[in-house]
Formats: sequence, structure tokens, C-alpha cells
Amino acid sequence: MDAREFRIDEGALVKIDAMEGDRLQVRAGEVWVTQHGDSNDYLLKTGSSMALRGGGVLLAMAYKPTLLDLYRSDPLAVREEIVREARRAQARAMKALFRKILARIRAVSTDAGAGARRALSA
Repeated sequence: MDAREFRIDEGALVKIDAMEGDRLQVRAGEVWVTQHGDSNDYLLKTGSSMALRGGGVLLAMAYKPTLLDLYRSDPLAVREEIVREARRAQARAMKALFRKILARIRAVSTDAGAGARRALSA
């Protein structure tokens, strides 16, 4: 498992994008944890850990200086999900650009057609 370390000062809040199967472990300190889609909040102390539901943001706030480890269940899957999301975002941006271009072409065509009709009627 791939781990990421968080050093959290007392009272500080950390935002983590959790994925299904990730796990938090407190090496030192105390931290309050809440997850998107989970109505429960959790207090983790030194030595305790929890499996994460994933699919959303997790917030962790330290009650005292805390050393927290986030273990990714599958780092390759994480990278693949990031790439997929980037491709989806790129596709959305391209669609929006094409819609804008098409709207401008239609506007120019409409204006040109109106000008031609005015010229013919004169």
C-alpha cells in the first residue's frame, strides 16, 4: 500500500479526497474525521485506524498536533481515475467550445442573411 503522511497542527483542518478502500491511521495525536455521505463522525487517537468509504471528501481536524497516514488501497487505480476525470473534463470543455463556435456561426449566418435580404429588397 502507498502511504501519504499528514502533519496536522492543533486546530488545523485537512481536506482529503478519499477513495474506496483507503485507510487512515493515526501515528500520534487525536483527529476528528467526517466523510461525505457518512452521517457519523469519528474520533481517532494514536494507534487507531479506519477504512474509508471513498467517493467524496474527507475532513480531518486535529485536537492536538497529529501525525496521520493515508494508505491508498491501489495507487495505480487512483492515477487511472485522475486520468479518466481529466479526459472527461477535457471532453466537457471541448463540447462547450464547439457550442460557442456553432452559436457564433449561426449568429453570423443570421446577420449575413438579414443583410442579403435587405440588399435584395432595396
